[in-house]
Amino acid sequence: MSYGLMIPGDFFSTPQLIEIAQWAEECGFDNLWTSEMFGRDPFVTCATLIHATKIIHVGTAITNIYARDERAIKAAAYSLAEVSGNRFELGIGVSNKVGNDQRGLPWLPPVKKVNAFMDRYTDTEIMFDHKAEVPMYLAAHGPKLMALAGQRLDGAYIYMMPVAYSRQSKDRLGAKKLHLMQPTVFETEPDAARAHARRAVSIYMPLENYHRAWREGGFADEDFADGGSDSFIDALIAWGDQDKILERYALQRENGVDQIIIGTANLNLTEAGTWQKLGALIKG
Repeated sequence: MSYGLMIPGDFFSTPQLIEIAQWAEECGFDNLWTSEMFGRDPFVTCATLIHATKIIHVGTAITNIYARDERAIKAAAYSLAEVSGNRFELGIGVSNKVGNDQRGLPWLPPVKKVNAFMDRYTDTEIMFDHKAEVPMYLAAHGPKLMALAGQRLDGAYIYMMPVAYSRQSKDRLGAKKLHLMQPTVFETEPDAARAHARRAVSIYMPLENYHRAWREGGFADEDFADGGSDSFIDALIAWGDQDKILERYALQRENGVDQIIIGTANLNLTEAGTWQKLGALIKG
């Protein structure tokens, strides 16, 4: 099993990011991923993580292709790949209409937007001497985006999805890589575990693009009410002791997931005890 770690850069200071990256590398993670929210620039955060480490791969999961043009994204990606010895991996996505409305950006049909981006990205020349290679992945919730990722990119991300959705996604991707963003709760008591899980899910519950994907995974609108039904929460979030969490990861792997990207829903990445648990988990 390949493991990545999601690092929400907005929540940590630069010294903390450096320490987290070094702990993750020591634990044996394959990738560090950072998202684009409303604070830190994701490429600058990736540069910080790259500078702090030696062998671990670092990437955006994701950067919003509405927020900067193709030349800016490609220049940043190839610069980071060149300086790191090809340890940088580029994850892109269209975010969602709610987030783009906050930026004052128009919304286009996602497949049309991504295809136009890929056309211009491919045609953009990077005019400095380099031997950089940049794997490229698409956040793809939906059959059309997933098929596009299989045709034009190196793979895709899905976030908080049940096993059946992973299987469908891998079938559409074929040989390309499937990354699953997997929030994980280290808690064995069901009510406490689900409370942590509902907090992790809450930011996504108003977003219709997630509802469409969850419906495709077999859920109904009533599952999204009141913080999410127990069965819905249990299908999206890995929780329990180490053995139970690893069972969920293994099931996802059996259904096509190539890398589990762990989101620590109830662990503090600045505490040493967290890294003891994470190290034991990914080596388990």
